[in-house]
Amino acid sequence: MAVTAIKNANVYQEATGEFAVQTILIEEGRILNVLSTHDDVPETDWIDAAGLYVTPGFIDTCSQIGLKETGIRWEGNDGYEPGEEDGFTFQVADGIYPFDQAFNDAIAFGVTTVHIVSGPEAVVGAQTAVIHTSGKTVDEMIIVPKLGFSFSMGDVPKNAYWEQTKTPLTRMGIALRIREALKKIQSTEGLEDNPVFIRAHRADDIATAFRIAREFKLPIVLVHGTEYPFVGGLPADQGLTVAAGPCFQPIERGELRHLDPELYGALFHAEIPFTFATDHPVASVTHLQKEGALALKAGVPERVILNGLTKDAAKLLKIDHLTGRLEPGLFADLVVWNKHPLDLTARAVRTFIKGKEVYRWE
Repeated sequence: MAVTAIKNANVYQEATGEFAVQTILIEEGRILNVLSTHDDVPETDWIDAAGLYVTPGFIDTCSQIGLKETGIRWEGNDGYEPGEEDGFTFQVADGIYPFDQAFNDAIAFGVTTVHIVSGPEAVVGAQTAVIHTSGKTVDEMIIVPKLGFSFSMGDVPKNAYWEQTKTPLTRMGIALRIREALKKIQSTEGLEDNPVFIRAHRADDIATAFRIAREFKLPIVLVHGTEYPFVGGLPADQGLTVAAGPCFQPIERGELRHLDPELYGALFHAEIPFTFATDHPVASVTHLQKEGALALKAGVPERVILNGLTKDAAKLLKIDHLTGRLEPGLFADLVVWNKHPLDLTARAVRTFIKGKEVYRWE
């Protein structure tokens, strides 16, 4: 297979957060090399990217894309199984529709990888999956078919069960259901190699999630974490990571009344590792770049933001040996931007997944 060169681009440097003029060589779906302007470039198919910016593809660390289809009513919602107590026996990979229009939107906005999580209605969700955002079958898109286990706290699962007139109807009942599920998983699947994701917005739910994590001696990934600034001081050495956001969404419920991009600044100053999530379709997958721009406005350094959208997100999802960086041997998942990617007017002009151009802005 021929080598493709993206020449003279401003290439993202993860160590500094800056951009340097380099040439990226792609062969057989992977990055072959990253060359300086002084290195000889072999005869190749080449793309002149002078004046453009190149980053790894962005990674959305919590999404329901393909599970809740864009513009489709109840028949396009496969986000959770109502009334199922042992939701962890399900796999989200079995519910993803690869022709959801949102996948086209994702690649047009530089999102090449997504972590698929059950809908927030499910107290005990299905096993999560990590997939690329382009492909004709889920098997073609899948990176990690079964990554971890997801749980939900707060008003959304309460309301879902209230409508079914089934328990749990209180935060006490939700916490009990999560504990029971974790005990079952420990006795069957084990939790050592499977990350645990807990959705929580409100301060009391966040504190309960920590309490459960201490009981089971588990590091957890807190999803959303909207009121984390109210409960600051939670120990950073407990293994906490936050899949934060989305902050760019309507405040439609009481639990979101304190939604504010300052969340990103609070996490940064508390030295809590965090990544970014749209929870599509709660916020559109196309808003992932905007979440980064909001973090910049909140005082988070560019390097932390861009790494949170790429390298750190890949590490959280246990795929950093495959993608998330512009290094030889990794998948050529990358995006060419017409401006600095945290500029709100910037747009993706070309998107590559495993070396294949899947989007071009005409």
